[in-house]
Amino acid sequence: MVLGYSITANLVGAVGIVTFSVLVFQVLQGKRIIKFKGKAHTKVHRWSAALLLALAALHGLLAAVRLNSWQIG
Repeated sequence: MVLGYSITANLVGAVGIVTFSVLVFQVLQGKRIIKFKGKAHTKVHRWSAALLLALAALHGLLAAVRLNSWQIG
């Protein structure tokens, strides 16, 4: 439980699917299959990398809380 919200397997799975989707976007953009012109390419790639890191950390934290039955908050 985090701040009064119960962590379900569906929530952990949904965050995992969103994280995987951002990872696929990151790879496709890095291979230039998805193209942005000029400096926007680097900015979008950098922002999606930061989002990917945050989502992966959230996914790991939620999984650890659910697995270990931690109470946060």
